[in-house]
Amino acid sequence: MSESRAEAVMDKELLSALGKSELFMGLGQELGRRLSFFSVSFSRGEPISELQNGVDCVGIIVRGCAEVLPGLTGRVSIIGPGSEFGICNIFVREDMPTELRARSSCRAAFMPKAVFAELLGKSSTLMYRYVRLCNEKMLYLARKLRLMSIPDCQRRLAFWLGRSQTAGEVRLTLSRDELATSLGMSRSTLFRAMRQLEGSGIIRVRGERILITDPDSDIFKEELSDSKESGDSQKKGSFV
Repeated sequence: MSESRAEAVMDKELLSALGKSELFMGLGQELGRRLSFFSVSFSRGEPISELQNGVDCVGIIVRGCAEVLPGLTGRVSIIGPGSEFGICNIFVREDMPTELRARSSCRAAFMPKAVFAELLGKSSTLMYRYVRLCNEKMLYLARKLRLMSIPDCQRRLAFWLGRSQTAGEVRLTLSRDELATSLGMSRSTLFRAMRQLEGSGIIRVRGERILITDPDSDIFKEELSDSKESGDSQKKGSFV
């Protein structure tokens, strides 16, 4: 791991990443020199920690990509330039239950969380974006919990397909192993669930494309109904 600090001057690579960031896009003029980062380079497979030089930081991927791991097993997602990390525990001093690793040789830029918290008080735009991003992450978690609460693997796959499809088609960006892990099942169980859905004429698998051939199937209607009931019960509970 190598480090290069860039407190006052930002290079083109970092500026490009900030331009893709949901949080920092277009805020250079408003925040000026307060928007300062230091950068660290990571080798493939190296963990990317929020703790840098003994200081808790927020980060943004500048070059390359990293993978988010739940603990030490199974890939959840891949993030690239402009993606932020370390932002969900700004005001709560508790480690996130995930691990970030460099999927390729990559570079990340860091800002101390204390500095980021100060910026939230100085920029209403940054505050709005931060709250919105946290809300999106909460919704993602709620959907993930809903997905993992479905005990039947065939229905769980159908639930995921129904919410991942665009115009009746799902284009896989994950390997079969990665998809199985993200759905909380083994590779063999995933293939069996796919074969069952395909044998029932509900889907057709074509390499990295999954076509939903029977969108009116009861299996999708059941999941939509269950999802609505789950949402109604959550509104009455303490979760929201």
